[in-house]
Amino acid sequence: MEIELVKTTSSVGESCLHLQLTPAYRRDIFVNEQVRELTKTYFLEKSKKLGIFISAMDVGPDHFHAFITNWKKYSVEKLVNELKGFTSYMMRKHHKPLFQGKLLGKKFWSEGYFYRTVGVVTSEAMQFYIEHSQKKHWKAVDYYHYKDKQQSLLSQFN
Repeated sequence: MEIELVKTTSSVGESCLHLQLTPAYRRDIFVNEQVRELTKTYFLEKSKKLGIFISAMDVGPDHFHAFITNWKKYSVEKLVNELKGFTSYMMRKHHKPLFQGKLLGKKFWSEGYFYRTVGVVTSEAMQFYIEHSQKKHWKAVDYYHYKDKQQSLLSQFN
């Protein structure tokens, strides 16, 4: 995937962000396929309203990854609040029975999040980054060590 430069009346540039969100209490709510797919759908719906582009999404049993481009007009905090707030509201309002036994009260997401701004990347590097971020993000993984090894394609996760 090639990241295109975004042009406005006063600037030209790129803005790429890797975002990881965790459900409240780090519960494994995403083992349920419906919860996974509905969360992705609402995430995409809100991103379209915000005018940002989700280049890739992946879900582990207890966390959610997104690679976001064209988000420059938002602070990371504002962007995360918008995405988490909308997905939480929609999931709790319309689909609470799917995860009711795992989450308590009005929470869907935990308070925190992980983010990393990312420069120009190839589709291979982006795919590697998202797939290997399934491990704890504080455990470093060397891209060049895995470069020639067989990997699943990111398109298999859509």
